[in-house]
Amino acid sequence: MLAPNISELVLTLVDPPVLRFQSGQAMAVTIPASFSEIPTRRYYSLVSPQSSARQICLLFDQGEQGVGSQFLRCQPVGAELILEGPFGTFGLQENFERDLLFVATGTGIAPIRSMIATLLENAIPRCITLLWGLRRECDVYYLDEFEAWASHYPQFSFVLTLTQAEAQWTGSRGRVTQVLEEMPHLEQFTAYVCGGRKMVKDVTALLYERGVVQVYRERHHDVL
Repeated sequence: MLAPNISELVLTLVDPPVLRFQSGQAMAVTIPASFSEIPTRRYYSLVSPQSSARQICLLFDQGEQGVGSQFLRCQPVGAELILEGPFGTFGLQENFERDLLFVATGTGIAPIRSMIATLLENAIPRCITLLWGLRRECDVYYLDEFEAWASHYPQFSFVLTLTQAEAQWTGSRGRVTQVLEEMPHLEQFTAYVCGGRKMVKDVTALLYERGVVQVYRERHHDVL
């Protein structure tokens, strides 16, 4: 697990052996009738960059009690899953006229990570800022990767903020909206927002109020 209850699901594609997708899209995992009352599907955002066409990665919360999380928790290494997709229109726009701001909470980081990785791989000449909100320090994952990106790519920077930080936490504290209120020149960005419904609503309103013209958003489950 990456953090308590948070796991990556790494899948090697078999049929077809290659998947073409846009960063920000999701895949549907089929939950068979043998596990639930009727066959159903659950959607998970792709964490992988677009270049990862033969092996993809999904992020899921093992602590959730939904049928999808319960099903994935039970799958052994090497199990075969049925996926459909990709689905969704939440993705990178081709027009990079402005610097890019990404705001996520919880597992809303999944499509955001895919987008940023794709941008960095393709050397898009724009500043990329990530603001990610979690609850506690024990909930943090991907930190080493984001720090490595910030060291290697001068155009990338990130802020990790915690809403229930311990006394020893030296990073940012508070909700992502509080951090955004302190950030200057937001009107210079195109923004991508992903997380719980209330966060997406509040952040979108704040960004529009601060002069951001283009805001693209995706709402994940409220419990992240």
